[in-house]
Amino acid sequence: MNVGIVGTGQLGWMMINEGRRLPHRYFVLGEPGGPASRVADGAFAPEAYRRFVDKCDVVTPEFEHTDLRTLRYASRQGKLVPPMGALTLKLDRGQEKTFLRDRGFPLGEFHLARSPEEARRLARNLGRAVVKASRGGYDGKGQYYLGGPRPSPEEKLPAGEFVVEEYIDFDAEASLLGSRDREGRKLFHSPSFNVNRAGILLSNEAPCEDLGMRRIVSRLLDELDYVGVLAVEFFLVGGRALVNEFAPRVHNSGHHTLHGSSISQFEHHLRIATGLPVPAPVLFRPSGIVNAVGRELEGKLPAELLSLPETHTYSYGKAEVRRRRKMGHVNLTAPSRKVLRERTRRVVRILYGKDPSRFFGA
Repeated sequence: MNVGIVGTGQLGWMMINEGRRLPHRYFVLGEPGGPASRVADGAFAPEAYRRFVDKCDVVTPEFEHTDLRTLRYASRQGKLVPPMGALTLKLDRGQEKTFLRDRGFPLGEFHLARSPEEARRLARNLGRAVVKASRGGYDGKGQYYLGGPRPSPEEKLPAGEFVVEEYIDFDAEASLLGSRDREGRKLFHSPSFNVNRAGILLSNEAPCEDLGMRRIVSRLLDELDYVGVLAVEFFLVGGRALVNEFAPRVHNSGHHTLHGSSISQFEHHLRIATGLPVPAPVLFRPSGIVNAVGRELEGKLPAELLSLPETHTYSYGKAEVRRRRKMGHVNLTAPSRKVLRERTRRVVRILYGKDPSRFFGA
């Protein structure tokens, strides 16, 4: 079967590498030179999207912010996984939040603003607020903190529409990967604790306490009539899980499944997309990752990292290293969560020293 991946980034790269055990060929659509284009069986330029879709039996995006022409054409051909409705919801944060609220999912308070001035007014009413651009933005981009001890400068708020969310003083952040096949069968990986810096995932750890996350994701999969792997990010507050956002694709917080679980999120998604049997994931050992942000895994770093027990490095091979850019990651497993946390701290020190903010800052 020919599998088409829309995008040439690291998620597509890992999807192809994990999918090589399956009886498929892989084609990518996007700008040349990306990690996925180096390992694909064929690559298509963005303007050749029709030939790309026609070549493939199934098409899946590695990232939701992509050319809608391709997704719509693939959907009309009956080849798109996940469904178009879930993908278009992610193109506007206001639509995503409203969809979740209208269906009774647990959320923090939020309001929609049609201008920077309205966003500032709504933020003042909330006291402390996170203002997010409705369109575009990921990994902390397009987000502004108003009120509180260290607010973002308000004059940086650009023109456009916004979602104004109450600032949630959470106990922890977490995420859960769920999946649903074409027959409606649902499966789940183990949830993970996430540690973010400036809106970008620094590290994570699985497993963590569920706190109702599986029940929430199960219902969301049905509400979206979803097919494939879905990631949902949560705030954990006072023993409850509040939905932050969802991602209709494989996700950075699921990279721990590459070594800690019986099946990775990438193979899991591909099996569903191509109609192959999918076993229930089993977490073998406590597992997690540390992202290499603004740092290429080269020179002495690989040897230092691989000298630690149960570590594996992934270098994405991107041409340009810059601050806030994900250049690779390190997978870790351990006999216990306590040991995993210690190994994670050591990897963070090797990568960033005492100050990760130098690499994560704007």
